[in-house]
Amino acid sequence: MHVVVGLFRLFLVVLALVGTRAIWRDGDIEGLIYFTNQTGFLVAIAFTWAGFASLLRRPQPPAWVTGAVTLFAAITGLVSWFVLAPEDPDAPAVFLGLTDGQIEHEVLPLAVVADFLLLTPHRRLRGLTAAQWLLYPLAYFAFTTIRGFVSPGSEYPYGFVDLDALGWTGLLVNVVLYGAGFLVLGLVLVGLDRLLPARALIGSYPGAVAPTDEVARDVEGADDAVAARGGADGATDASDARATGRGDGAPA
Repeated sequence: MHVVVGLFRLFLVVLALVGTRAIWRDGDIEGLIYFTNQTGFLVAIAFTWAGFASLLRRPQPPAWVTGAVTLFAAITGLVSWFVLAPEDPDAPAVFLGLTDGQIEHEVLPLAVVADFLLLTPHRRLRGLTAAQWLLYPLAYFAFTTIRGFVSPGSEYPYGFVDLDALGWTGLLVNVVLYGAGFLVLGLVLVGLDRLLPARALIGSYPGAVAPTDEVARDVEGADDAVAARGGADGATDASDARATGRGDGAPA
């Protein structure tokens, strides 16, 4: 089954490259300013790594990498669905009957999230990781703002980062709102990672988790065990105290 998983992941690499072909094939460097295209390249890199790792039964990418790519892909899909204007209904099909918008905003995000849920080892993420993922969207907002200053007249990639239209107050409000959205969704991913089984539900194999991730998982598990044992010991002490009539405030 690990071979099927590897081939599936490499197919996602093909989809990501199809969606970003205007950049790497046609030289449209300006296209890199779009969050969608940046995410497409990150998916291509991470899933090339993960795909060959599955085929060769090697360690998978670190948890923070797969989690970050999943988060960015999910954000791409959600923003497309709830914020951006719908794709032109006359947009041509470019691959397997799919349009560029369908590939980048629908199929790829859904497939990446499905990979995270079903094909990826879990219990490797920590809550702090969700906060660290915020560095990327904050850097993106900073990049688009600086670009607007350095290159007057350049179009902003999205309306929610358009300083000219929003003003500083509107832009800062969007930074806070979108940053909060990133953080909440990141915490959801961390929560799912902790709830799902440690081994991938499909295509698991020995050695899929790198030793460093195994150590992080063991430390997290030990911390949880200590906390649980501490709570249990406290409950036992309280029970013993009640049984001997020596609760708080009672004479010894």
